[in-house]
Amino acid sequence: MDLEEKEIQLTDESRIPCRGLRQSTSAISIAPSAWNGFCKRRTSWFRKSKMADKFLIVSNSLLDLPDLRNPIIITESNFKPNRLPSSEEISQLIQSKEYQAIKPSEWDKPDPLERDFYQRWFERNRINGPLDFDKILLSHSANHANFIDPKFFVNMNGVKAPYSIADSLHVCSSCLEFFNILGEQWIKKYVVSCIGAVQFAHLPMDRYFEVEVDKNN
Repeated sequence: MDLEEKEIQLTDESRIPCRGLRQSTSAISIAPSAWNGFCKRRTSWFRKSKMADKFLIVSNSLLDLPDLRNPIIITESNFKPNRLPSSEEISQLIQSKEYQAIKPSEWDKPDPLERDFYQRWFERNRINGPLDFDKILLSHSANHANFIDPKFFVNMNGVKAPYSIADSLHVCSSCLEFFNILGEQWIKKYVVSCIGAVQFAHLPMDRYFEVEVDKNN
């Protein structure tokens, strides 16, 4: 698709991928360097994926970007899962062989400053009890694992549709699921925005979004 020929103006994003989800941006080009920016450790999955070194084009309307093949459609949803995993089931998700095989080495090495980031959000949202950062990290891992090797999903006409296994405070780098870096094998999935997407893309907290590959285009 020749964007210049179609006179499509793109905003450039080179630091925070989830900014592409802002409703205020009509069309945006997310450069590979964006995955090495603010969320470098958390988006390290991108650099191990087949999408590494590729630009991502995001638009608020398919009319702005015609002639796309199998675009990803993201819409707000009223979806609510029947249940979320227990602590034991979270540990089991992380033990998945498929998850462990593709997990980036950087993923389990959070920067100490990340703890402060979540502490501020806990205080802002008046969460009762002390921050358990290790528990949060386990939930982050289990959430990605559930899109790689789903154990928590809904059946959509005989096809699995995995979903986020926690609220916004307990999921991480949701851009990976929104943009099909993780979970690309599923035609449909339900994704909760992470705190980064809440802060930088202004998405609602704890709200599921339907992420679907449009096979009709």
